[in-house]
Amino acid sequence: MPKLSIPDASYIAVLETLAAPIWIFDVDPHAIWWGNAAAQTFWKTRSLEELKERDFSSDSATVRQRLRQLVVDQDACEHLDETWTLYPAEEPVAATVRFRSVLIEKGRSALLVEITSQRDIGLDIHSARIEEAVRYSGIILSMFSLSGALLAQNAASFDCYGSAREDSRDLVHRLDDKGTAQALFDAVRRSDVFEAEIEVRTKSANKTHRLIAHKGRDPATGDIVAVLSEHDISDLVLLRRQLSELNSNLEERVAERSASLQISEERFSLAMRGANDGLWDNNLETGEVYFSPRWLEMLGYGSEDPAPDLDTFLLLVHPDDRELLHSAVSPQNLDETKAAEVEFRIQHKDGHWVDILSRAFLTIKDGRVARIVGTHIDISERKHSERMLRRLRDILIEGSEALPVGVAYYDQDFKLVMCNTLYKAMLPVSAHLVVRGVHFEDILRNSAAYMAGQFGYDNPEEYVQERIRAARVERQRWVHEQSSGRTVVGTEIPTTGNGVISIIEDITEERARQKQLQQAQKMEAIGQLTGGVAHDFNNLLAVIMGNLELLQSEFEAQTFDIAEAEALIDAAIGAVRHGADLTSSMLAYARKARLDPTVLDPNQAVQETERWMRRTIQSNVEIETVLQGGIWSIRVDRNSLQNALVNLILNARDSMEGGGKLTIETANLRIDDTYFDSRDETITPGRYVMVAVSDVGRGIAPDVIDQIYDPFFTTKSVGKGTGLGLSMVEGFVRQSGGTVRVYSELGKGTSFKLYFRAVTQDSAKTHEESSLAGVPQEFTEVRPRILLAEDKPEVMAVLEKTLVAAGYDVTTAKSGDIAYLIFEEDTGFNLVLTDIVMPGRLQGPDLAKECRLLRPTVPFIFLSGYASESTVHGNGLSPDDVRLMKPVSRSDLLLAVETCLKLGHKQS
Repeated sequence: MPKLSIPDASYIAVLETLAAPIWIFDVDPHAIWWGNAAAQTFWKTRSLEELKERDFSSDSATVRQRLRQLVVDQDACEHLDETWTLYPAEEPVAATVRFRSVLIEKGRSALLVEITSQRDIGLDIHSARIEEAVRYSGIILSMFSLSGALLAQNAASFDCYGSAREDSRDLVHRLDDKGTAQALFDAVRRSDVFEAEIEVRTKSANKTHRLIAHKGRDPATGDIVAVLSEHDISDLVLLRRQLSELNSNLEERVAERSASLQISEERFSLAMRGANDGLWDNNLETGEVYFSPRWLEMLGYGSEDPAPDLDTFLLLVHPDDRELLHSAVSPQNLDETKAAEVEFRIQHKDGHWVDILSRAFLTIKDGRVARIVGTHIDISERKHSERMLRRLRDILIEGSEALPVGVAYYDQDFKLVMCNTLYKAMLPVSAHLVVRGVHFEDILRNSAAYMAGQFGYDNPEEYVQERIRAARVERQRWVHEQSSGRTVVGTEIPTTGNGVISIIEDITEERARQKQLQQAQKMEAIGQLTGGVAHDFNNLLAVIMGNLELLQSEFEAQTFDIAEAEALIDAAIGAVRHGADLTSSMLAYARKARLDPTVLDPNQAVQETERWMRRTIQSNVEIETVLQGGIWSIRVDRNSLQNALVNLILNARDSMEGGGKLTIETANLRIDDTYFDSRDETITPGRYVMVAVSDVGRGIAPDVIDQIYDPFFTTKSVGKGTGLGLSMVEGFVRQSGGTVRVYSELGKGTSFKLYFRAVTQDSAKTHEESSLAGVPQEFTEVRPRILLAEDKPEVMAVLEKTLVAAGYDVTTAKSGDIAYLIFEEDTGFNLVLTDIVMPGRLQGPDLAKECRLLRPTVPFIFLSGYASESTVHGNGLSPDDVRLMKPVSRSDLLLAVETCLKLGHKQS
């Protein structure tokens, strides 16, 4: 609720006429800013000026704090009524006072105060005093409803926690512990008193309070409430902690100072200083020997047992320790200025041995040794721990010797504490330095000149310091090759004691085994690949052979039927095309497929594929495309890209047997050196376009996801997949300079993401112009001459018949060398059609290079079953040369020949 604004006294003239005493109290100077006539009468002043000058400096800090609290709390409500005891003319007056927060000149906050009623304080002087004591008590008092809301608090509470509008309004926020707040409310409901020492959040800092909560009732509503009183015991808690720390160090401090205490001649004084130690006193003058009760208790003797004499005591000492004890406490070996210490074993009453630390003091009287006084401390537990530690150390050393790695421990100063034999053996260059106490830095520096370069350091000292620094921070691995040729990995592991564990492991054999495993896996993949190819080609050859044999039998039997023969021929041609598709898939997997990359818009390629794929996808599969605007262009083979998309779309469809949503997405992104984190990616950082196909199908099991790109691997049922689809997709993407990633989760779906390198606008424009340039006019020559070079007679025969039947003049050569001799004699051929791989000196590219020395513009068509770009580039070939993959259909062959002849005709 906004505050009432009273910038000037003229605005409150209406209040002047009211009978109730009303005044405005300015809390900052702690003075009355304005008051009506009734207020002047109440405060027993003769004028407004006298009222404003009234001195309130005697008000306590608690009163001032309460008034400031009222200003803050009144921001949230219209007014607040409270019972106050006021002192006009130093006489107490109990009144019900109504407060409202207002704004006066310069926007300062003040209180509008109205006396609504007065009562005779003498009627209930005790209650008034109690009420006044509660209001201004230094104890933190507050009242909360059982829902946790703050109902009231005194000035001390306000000073501690702030106004009711802040977090302190809620008991859970005040205690910062929901469990404690609930326990408090439960106790109040049971009418129990709740007491606890808790951490609370005050305005200034976290404090420790002693909190006591009682059940009470709200005078306004009658509801049960929690009445809390709190005492700040933070200083007490701090004192407790300090006392605890002092007590924990007391025994150690006493032990440290005991050596400097003056030895008293009186045994009772020594007994008091010795506290819980056993005390013995050998008075050489009287021959009397004294053993304190604690001394006897250490050996199992009670007060009712007779005390042993000195001889009996010596007999109880372990035989191996008697000479040591006798030498230590002999008067001639004792020094008056310091205590002699000796550890020995003595037999307990029940027969076991007790470890004793004895301190002996010498007392000189009249120049002679008068007495020897000492203390006994039972150190059995300490000695037992020392023996256990020694045993553990022995076990650690024995265990480290059994390890197949070198192990060493360096302390916080990087000094060698222990190491096994193998550790020293694995440091042949620095073996002579490996002794207890040597600094790790010295070992590193001894071989730094040889080692630094392996890790990319030009300065050996920089390598040493970096390795020392890194060893203190986190686990480090340094794989390097030693001068002996062995490959080792050095690992430094920081310990909780600020030391370092150094481990050296010889991984030479392990790496050799890894290479053998990789070779075995490669051979297994090749075996699987060749087996699958052989199986499919055998089936194709069976179809071809069967149809040709049927044709032969009909021809021999003179029962030749044209329609049936055509069906047989079509079946054979279909088998050949199936074989060509299989070969294309295998080359795509091997990244050797013949590609015709062009600069294209990936969004357009996706839209085209999505349009005609919708007709093949059942209606229960929803296809959604999410295509980024302003997508970058890419340079790939359009048909291969669309085939890859079709493959992924069909796989996604098959994975959603009951239907679902299939999403095709494109996006621009930049890939840096850290973009990929698996599969040994070597993709070049830069701008890429992502094409993703995602489904909500059954997903791919984690145990087979690494095999999905293997040839002939499929999760589909028999007859529903060849296992070459994804291997072809991966081969195409990688051959195009990109990469493919798969993300899958069982029961949720799979997403395949293809990444292609983006091309700039300039390179795209140049490529587009080059692809469209040089389109020839219609070729009009009647019988173009073709030189055909092919080393396979059966292939040559088919090609020759096809070209002759199409009206071309064909000259054949069974090798590149023969073809060159023919061309050398007659350079007038319109086209050379050649195999790439042939016997002899000249392969296809070599033949083209030699022929073009004689006639630079002669066009070439290359035929091969292995026409990768790397095979033909860099051999003087023209960008306009056509490359065809075997087997080639008649229509593709004649189209290529016609295209080359048109181009050659234009160039001529």
